[in-house]
Amino acid sequence: MRLSDENLRGRTIIAADGKVVGEVGTLFLDSTSFRVESFQVKLDKPIAELLGTPHSLFRPGVIEVPVSLVQSVGDTLVLNVAVEGLRQVLPVDTEAPGLH
Repeated sequence: MRLSDENLRGRTIIAADGKVVGEVGTLFLDSTSFRVESFQVKLDKPIAELLGTPHSLFRPGVIEVPVSLVQSVGDTLVLNVAVEGLRQVLPVDTEAPGLH
């Protein structure tokens, strides 16, 4: 199945544990192969809070998810990891808390 960026944007994303994670935002392409390598997920507020990602009333928490974590694409995107598994794609803090 062939999908365009416009068709994917805004689709609901569901984790392997059945929880709604959020929706598809921007797609990121590899500049040499022109294949989608990852996509931005605009996280639902409860998931952003669970994962500890920054968010506000007017700006959702976002993460970048590699396409390798996608199990299937249809009316929704289904991931092959549970919500807790998304911690693996969170940015790593360069400075540990409490160390200055």
